[in-house]
Amino acid sequence: MDLVRVLFSSTSGYGHVLPMVPLARAFVAAGHTVLWATGADATRLVADRGLEAVPAGLAGPDLLAGRKRVHALAADVAPVERAAFVFPRLFGELLTAPMAADLLPLAREWRPDLLVHEHGELASPVVGAVLGVPSVTHAFGGAIPREIVDSAGWAVASVWAEHGLDPPPYAGCFTTLYLDICPRSVQSVDMGHIGAVHQLRPVEQVSHAAPDEEPPLVYLTLGTVQNRAPILPTIVAALGGLPVRVLVAVGPDGDPAALDPLPGNVRVERWVDQAAVLERCAVVVSHAGSGTFLGALAAGRPQLCLPLAADQFRNASGGESSGAALVLVPGQVSAQSVVDAVTRLLVDDTFAGAARVVSGEIAAMPSPAEVVDVLVGEGGLR
Repeated sequence: MDLVRVLFSSTSGYGHVLPMVPLARAFVAAGHTVLWATGADATRLVADRGLEAVPAGLAGPDLLAGRKRVHALAADVAPVERAAFVFPRLFGELLTAPMAADLLPLAREWRPDLLVHEHGELASPVVGAVLGVPSVTHAFGGAIPREIVDSAGWAVASVWAEHGLDPPPYAGCFTTLYLDICPRSVQSVDMGHIGAVHQLRPVEQVSHAAPDEEPPLVYLTLGTVQNRAPILPTIVAALGGLPVRVLVAVGPDGDPAALDPLPGNVRVERWVDQAAVLERCAVVVSHAGSGTFLGALAAGRPQLCLPLAADQFRNASGGESSGAALVLVPGQVSAQSVVDAVTRLLVDDTFAGAARVVSGEIAAMPSPAEVVDVLVGEGGLR
């Protein structure tokens, strides 16, 4: 197998960076050269995982101000409809042009053989088309619905036009290969608009460890974006009244003291080794962000999904249809509803059984190392 140079690119959110780390590491482990372009706010996040990172695209106060503008416009949009409103405006209109302005000269100088971009980073397909280099789209969770990707394509049409190119359908995301990290049993979106698809296990390895003995551990997180949601204190108080141990992760910019006073069975941390926690816990309670959602399924853990925005409603729907999750949407979350749902997940083994079925499905998906072979080996994109 020839050695290649692979340029990864992503927006700066944790949920957009971390899903691509296993594949990037697999390229490095196989002897290939990897460079990762992302917002300056996230270069440390990538570098801390042993990968070389360079800044590209919008960052700092400009990124923060842009996000605030988009989310202010979305404030009156129903939560379940917010993803369709926000995605083309945030990932399309706001982020793509500045990223393309940095990514294209970087790629010209570094001369990659392959581009890999997460589905929210829409400059890579433009760069690939300009340079004649294949650009592979890497999912950050479940598939994004046709109408949302189509809207994003229209939002970035001007970037393609700047380079004398006709804008392709769906922002050029499916002109080569789509790496799908979502097991089919929880995929809630029709994927008919996506061309060539290759599955990729969402974690580097799958744990089948049994959860800790009594009292069971319940892991609670609302991720790194929704971590200040007003429902968090209600959920913590509800779980504190159950005969369980509770571990709460509030994110690196969260404030554990904001939840004081805590019940005696509750511990709060800013950041945890989530993979290790998922190996030990009995139930996961989360916003159904893709990283937590897929990680819990990979570990075979039942979960209570409390979707708030973005792709969380789609994830929650898939988890519920698989039998591995219960769902409480905004307006349904109360101390009593959380207690009832978590109690049911703890005592009804059918949820854990369904989660283990999905875990087996994830274990059977191609590993990152196997996908590297597909991308650069015989029959790949070269």
